[in-house]
Amino acid sequence: MRIISKPIDLSVAEDLIISTAPLSDFLFLDIETTGLSADHNAVYLIGCVYHEPDGWNMIQWMDTTGNEEKEVLSSFLLFASRYPILVHYNGDRFDLPFLRRRLEIHTLSHSIDAMKSLDLYKVITPFRRLLGLSDYKQQTMEALLGSGRVESESGGDLVRVYRKYIVDSDPELLARLLAHNEADVLGLLSLLPLLIYRDLENASFHVRRAQANYYNDYDGARKEELFLFFRLPRALPAPVYASADHCYVKIEGDEGILKIPLYTEVMKYFYANYKDYYFLPEEDMAVHKYLASYVEKNHRVQAKPETCYTRKAGSFLPQWDLYRTPFFKRAYADKELFFEFSDDCKKDRSFLSDYASYVFAHIKDSK
Repeated sequence: MRIISKPIDLSVAEDLIISTAPLSDFLFLDIETTGLSADHNAVYLIGCVYHEPDGWNMIQWMDTTGNEEKEVLSSFLLFASRYPILVHYNGDRFDLPFLRRRLEIHTLSHSIDAMKSLDLYKVITPFRRLLGLSDYKQQTMEALLGSGRVESESGGDLVRVYRKYIVDSDPELLARLLAHNEADVLGLLSLLPLLIYRDLENASFHVRRAQANYYNDYDGARKEELFLFFRLPRALPAPVYASADHCYVKIEGDEGILKIPLYTEVMKYFYANYKDYYFLPEEDMAVHKYLASYVEKNHRVQAKPETCYTRKAGSFLPQWDLYRTPFFKRAYADKELFFEFSDDCKKDRSFLSDYASYVFAHIKDSK
């Protein structure tokens, strides 16, 4: 077994993690294995980055013969025992289960399960729809954040390199293996800005300005939309562009804009207890039986669910649950819900901010 330890000179967004624990609590981890099956493959290289008073350092444990996995794991466990938090990328799915299984096979007791896991992949998972990337591999995320890392070899390629290395011990092959693992671990530190996206998890936006806009659609019909301008407490490391149900959001840095369709038309409010109402065809509305008693019988009919409504002319905004009542529809069977965008709403900055958060959450969580 070979252990490589050295200081690392790099710029890290340290403030993003020290808000939850001291830097000395974090151990950044990446492993290299001979395959994907923890039952039939082995860990041949473990790399970690950690912080001490003199700065950042890196340590790697390398199985140089193909028969030293137990020594690698034992030495890693001894070192890692002083760190309460493990930081990794998709390690909850691969690295940590793989390590646990290999430790079981070698009958090595461990405290990995007692360590807190900070999986940066899980941090970004709730916001995948907002980023719209083709995949969410570590190197893709590094490219998004501009780490500058360029690498052509995959983990599968390096398995073949490792097998060749344990046969001929070529120092050049060893350097390639160590360099790949080092890049993966250092890449974790470059991904720390992903933690800023947590600000969007239960975002409470503060709308600075609201503006209505008119435009003509493809058919030349006049349409109206509402723009809500807001600011985030911290700038996002990469921009967000997303849409759902004709609502759009754009966030660049700490500045955001929501664009929401605004409908100025006649909507219908449907009464629930239709058996207590009559429908007046000439008036195109339903009235309670108490009032309908003053209407001649030939001008009224028993209301049905689809005719038990009153009409309202005004401006309306979309909603996707009972966010605000009363709610309106265009027709009884419609799934789309609306609420009136009254003059009071237009002047209420608190309401506009709350509605902006509501619309954003809908866009973020839409399938």
